[in-house]
Amino acid sequence: MSGGGAQGAKTVLVVEDNPGDARLVEVFLRTEVSNPFRILHADRLSQALACLDTEAVDVVLLDLSLPDSFGLDTLARLRQPHPLVPVVVLTGTNDEVLALDSLRKGAQDYLVKGQGDGEVVRRSVHYAIERARVAAELRQSEARFRAVFANAGVGVAVTDTAGTLIEVNPAFCAMLGYDGDEMRALTWQSLTHPEDVGTNQALQRDMVAGRRDGYQLLKRYLAKDGHTVWGFLTVTAVRDADTNLFRFSVAVIEDVTERKRLEDEMRLAATVFANTGEGLFVTDAACAIIHVNPAFSDITGYAAEDVLGKNPRMLASGRHGDEFYERMWQALRETGKWQGEIWDRRKSGEMFAVWQNIAAVRDADGAIANYVAVISDITSRKEVEERLSYQANHDPLTRLPNRTLFQERLNRALARAHRNQNLVALLFVDLDRFKQVNDTLGHLAGDILLQQVAERLGGSVRQGDTVARLSGDEFTVILEDIQDARDAAAVAHKILRLMAEPFDLSGHPATISSSIGVALYPADAGEPQALIKLADAAMYRAKHSGRNGCRFHSEAVNAQAFERLALESALRLALERHELEVHYQPVFDARTGHVAALEALLRWRHPEVGMVVPAQFVSLAEETGLILPIGQWVMETVCAQAKAWRDQGFASMEIGINVSGRQLRQPDMIELVAAALEHSRLPPATLVVEVPEGSVAERGQDTGSVFARLSALGVGLSIDEFGAGYSSLAFLRRLPAGSLKMAQAFVRNVGGNSDDAEIAAAIIAVARGLHMTVVAPGVETEEQLSFLVSCGCDRVQGYLLARPMAAKDISEFLERGEIPPVLAKRIRA
Repeated sequence: MSGGGAQGAKTVLVVEDNPGDARLVEVFLRTEVSNPFRILHADRLSQALACLDTEAVDVVLLDLSLPDSFGLDTLARLRQPHPLVPVVVLTGTNDEVLALDSLRKGAQDYLVKGQGDGEVVRRSVHYAIERARVAAELRQSEARFRAVFANAGVGVAVTDTAGTLIEVNPAFCAMLGYDGDEMRALTWQSLTHPEDVGTNQALQRDMVAGRRDGYQLLKRYLAKDGHTVWGFLTVTAVRDADTNLFRFSVAVIEDVTERKRLEDEMRLAATVFANTGEGLFVTDAACAIIHVNPAFSDITGYAAEDVLGKNPRMLASGRHGDEFYERMWQALRETGKWQGEIWDRRKSGEMFAVWQNIAAVRDADGAIANYVAVISDITSRKEVEERLSYQANHDPLTRLPNRTLFQERLNRALARAHRNQNLVALLFVDLDRFKQVNDTLGHLAGDILLQQVAERLGGSVRQGDTVARLSGDEFTVILEDIQDARDAAAVAHKILRLMAEPFDLSGHPATISSSIGVALYPADAGEPQALIKLADAAMYRAKHSGRNGCRFHSEAVNAQAFERLALESALRLALERHELEVHYQPVFDARTGHVAALEALLRWRHPEVGMVVPAQFVSLAEETGLILPIGQWVMETVCAQAKAWRDQGFASMEIGINVSGRQLRQPDMIELVAAALEHSRLPPATLVVEVPEGSVAERGQDTGSVFARLSALGVGLSIDEFGAGYSSLAFLRRLPAGSLKMAQAFVRNVGGNSDDAEIAAAIIAVARGLHMTVVAPGVETEEQLSFLVSCGCDRVQGYLLARPMAAKDISEFLERGEIPPVLAKRIRA
């Protein structure tokens, strides 16, 4: 083997056993000037194969007649181990058949020795090398295409003009559940959903006709098992380079079934979100509202722009306390959802009830991303329920609780009394001579009489007590939280007196009386039905004893009740005998601990009984009218004492005086107050008139007039026992009152009753909303004080801080300037 040539030149292997021919070929090749060849020589096939195993040969000039091989077998033996090396056959035989066979078996060209010059040889060599290069590039390109075709994540299909699938890749087969052979036996039309064939066919016709180069289409395929697969199709036409005629098309198919399902679900969800009758809103993890639907705006009155970016607490009605919301958030944290009834407030300020479902939405990492809330307005349903409940539990004629509601309230009253160790009195009231009125004046007059009896009974008891009609002319009264039997006796005597006053039955006067039986819990019985039987039996004893009377189940208690008559006589003499005194209880500023005001409290120092507290005689004074001269004496005494304290240097301190409903009805009420102020020369702003909320609600517009006149005098005004009545907040806002004093029952129970605690907190919130000072009386424990101060109560009063004292003791107390230790401790903290 021999060789030579420039480094980097193309290498030609000349396989020729004739030295002369080999030399001639070498001469031809060496005349290449621009890019001379590197020439190798072999005179046997075995040498040529060995050279190909070790050398990088660009082309082989092969003589078919060699010592160790002959004819086409030589070509075959050389190409078998080296199929990619281009071969030019160089032989002495000008045989056209042999030439064609050589080309068929892989030769790039066929040259006959002695024909042509060096240019022919060089051109043939160059041609063979170039064809080999193009063939290699084509193989590489095809290999790359095959790799992409086989491994693509999307479906690829090649179809002819008729739509037959020429080739499909594995992804397309997997998409529809066929294997390759099954797919290639089908057309795209047979795989397409019948409803989409027409659209696809029209686009395909346009592309084949040359009116478009390709198209895209979202269509449905039918999988082998029959289910529908949504595919996004991108089709490109492949045309003949010379004639531009359509040859085949290549389609890329993306499986969008899941995306289509999600889009459909999102579109459906958006439609539901926009059109459902239930309000929907979505917040982010920080509870800022990010979406609301139209129904939300319809229900709440807030447009989307009013609430976006804001916290849903803007809807809060104030009806639910912190504990309610804490339970809600606890459920959301633990279970990811909460549902329940909640009261919110519309943009107009109107409260409304909703059934609300809240669900937490978590992201892929499990962190909360959003909260979704659904609200259903159930206000109308609640109103219907309340109306039906009222009808089921109230007497339609008198609108009093019926037997069912009476039984329920009695059970609750006894349960509360057992829990709080209180007394309950049950009064059975039966009308005397009712049948005579009914028979004489008719049933209509009897109905009017029953209605007026119900009104008088309702006016005889406190706001929290119960008056019920059991049947016919039989009524009951439940008195809760009484101190002793004398409280029940006072109410019974008041009822007897009111029932004995004449009735006007549409122009017909009528006079009746009543018989009352009283039983006490727990002294007489510890169970509701037993208490009812004892009160009923006591009522019959009163009726058999001559009517228009009251009997207690216990004879000992009955004897005590008659002491009330003696008490009334003694009270009439108390004022002229100077037995009445005024004590004062300090009211403290919760923030500074200093005395902000004093409340004037009436006491009766009876010469035989000793000190008598107001609860034992004020109601009697109210009933008998003695409250009017007593009230005038208290007003004059307090104004004079307040002026004395001002002169001692306590000028900023207010003095509160309790004024009853009976006093408010005095025609000369304003004149009496003005006279007391003028006589004592006390600045009007020092005096604060405290009026029970029940009297405010009862008097309505008349109270507004009295308050306005008192305010014109410069006197301060306060609503006492707030929360025990049902006064209108709109009406209170119009009154010139500067403060609210909450009912002591709520203060007493804030530590152990969540309902009362919520009410107390709500009263403080109401006072702040009305720009009023709020006072909490009856504070007896540090727990009560802590709760009230934490809720923002302005002033506190009670035995925990200071007891009521005589004027002399109060003077000394004020001189010392003491701050109660419990308040001092809180202020330091």
